[in-house]
Amino acid sequence: MKVIIVGATKTGFHIAQNLSNEGHSIVFIDNREEVLHQATNSLDVLTILGDGSSHRVLEEGGIKGSDFFTAVTNDDRVNIIASLLAKVYGVPRVVVRISDPEHLDNPLLLKEKGLYTVYPEKVVADKIAQLIEVPFATLSEVFGEGRVRILKLEVKKGSALEGKKLGELERLSSWILIALSRGGKLTIPRGDTLIQAGDYVIGLGMKEALKELERLVGPPEPRTKRVVILGGGRIGYYLLKELSGRGIFLRLIETSSQRSLELAQELSHVLVFKGDGTSGEVLKEAGVEEADYFVALTRDDEINVLASLCAKNLGCKKVVILSRKRDYTPIVEKVGIDVAINPPLAAASEVMRYIRGEKVLSLSLLEEGKGEILEVLVKEDSKIAGKVLRDTAFPEEALIGAIVREHNIIIPRGDTTILPNDRVIVLTLPQAIKKVEKLFG
Repeated sequence: MKVIIVGATKTGFHIAQNLSNEGHSIVFIDNREEVLHQATNSLDVLTILGDGSSHRVLEEGGIKGSDFFTAVTNDDRVNIIASLLAKVYGVPRVVVRISDPEHLDNPLLLKEKGLYTVYPEKVVADKIAQLIEVPFATLSEVFGEGRVRILKLEVKKGSALEGKKLGELERLSSWILIALSRGGKLTIPRGDTLIQAGDYVIGLGMKEALKELERLVGPPEPRTKRVVILGGGRIGYYLLKELSGRGIFLRLIETSSQRSLELAQELSHVLVFKGDGTSGEVLKEAGVEEADYFVALTRDDEINVLASLCAKNLGCKKVVILSRKRDYTPIVEKVGIDVAINPPLAAASEVMRYIRGEKVLSLSLLEEGKGEILEVLVKEDSKIAGKVLRDTAFPEEALIGAIVREHNIIIPRGDTTILPNDRVIVLTLPQAIKKVEKLFG
């Protein structure tokens, strides 16, 4: 597959890295020579220096005959123009990254068939809201129209999981452990896999049975009642809107006087404080000492880290930060920060969903792209349709975690038959992507 990426941003790098590892042909277009030089040194890509919204530059990049095009620069206008040009040149699938919500209902974008928009700020806010809903997890996402949940859980000393082999665990009626993360390496566990303290396990199952899984990782966590948010930008705004109506006491800290006033007037259910989120006095005034969650959403990674550590020191139970620097994510979680969310990676997950094709209904990148969870619609012509699982050549580096069939959730076994119109949720490591794609067509 030939892919053109306009914008050598962090999101663009995530996309290019995943696809180049699979052997696809990648062309990077950007008007900054230094980032293209970095891309050439670290990725197997062709780079072109120029304006991605120029038809001449796109033609130089081989836009004619390309299979997929995405524009992920930090300039909405460049992204929109480039994407519309890609459709003029006949690219079948085009994804445009939008930062300003005013552009989401642009009629030029809405009328084009095969042109999809990705709004990362809303995606990130949704991810954080899902996480706050399940306090005992470090990652929480929903699939299957909201009926199946994916959770990442830390194995703590003394928990029911520590020191057990997967095959020795009590089989849960509605949950399955599908992956294990140890020292930054993601693997699919087998029956003889020994689970150790410090590991992270990834489970998949029905939303209604969360308590069943919570028992394995430690004492029950109380329901989230108080959340303090630092940063009233677009992500903070959407998160406050998402959390409203859930019975959570919400407080916001914002440095800008004008933005504080705007949000206080629009969000009457939120108590807004103007001040510096790294100040202990401001944090105390906002009630961070009694908060269940402190969420740092500024555009400065260092401020997010410092403010969160201050909040944790004052007694906040859990802290979540935005970390746009890829190298920060594994580090900050070792210094007392519970969860670090990478917005470029979240945006890349959305773009990758469209790259995988129309049968992929949802996609989530795990552990900085070391694995993918796909929700795939089984068509009549899929190779796997009508087959019993044990009779399929399903790759060892992939696992079917659940099947959504009409109103039922099925945790599959070897004798389970995959039927047309099933929504199958698959965990796959990078080396198995192509095999999984062939099975599902």
